[in-house]
Amino acid sequence: MKKLRKTRANQLDKFIEDRLLPDKDFRAQVNEAIHIICSFLKERCFRGASHPVRVSQVVKGGSSGKGTTPKGLSDADLVVFVASLTSFQEQLQHRRGFIKEIRRQLDACQREETFEVEFEVQKRRKKPCALSFVLRSPRLLQGVKFDVLPAFDALCEHSQPLFFFFYVSEQKSSSVQ
Repeated sequence: MKKLRKTRANQLDKFIEDRLLPDKDFRAQVNEAIHIICSFLKERCFRGASHPVRVSQVVKGGSSGKGTTPKGLSDADLVVFVASLTSFQEQLQHRRGFIKEIRRQLDACQREETFEVEFEVQKRRKKPCALSFVLRSPRLLQGVKFDVLPAFDALCEHSQPLFFFFYVSEQKSSSVQ
């Protein structure tokens, strides 16, 4: 902490980069791996399913999503938005099947793709609401644990009307001034 106290304001970014954030190469490797995994999940999940389910998008959240992952083992989320569902209740009813399919696809991704970091899908939980995997660099002793959460995409069909509503509201409020 003494070094932080002696750090000038104009050198804080450098201090954070050197002491608090993971190695630049590791961050780049994790970002590349996550890009591959997200694309894989979006393209392959639920392909051939008996009912019309698809992934509308996969969103990275937590510190890794914002690029503020600290050194060591941190965690982040990948939210898999499932389209074609009509309610949160339906998502809850099918969650176990969604997680099973996501695990199957992560296992396939692990077999079929090449990663510069170690990619390990975690053991199953008794009552899964998420699936976990870890990306780590044994050379740098750094890693990121990800929880993959299936989610109902409540805004999928309503995103344009909501945008229109906010746009109209903003226009009205700015013209009042």
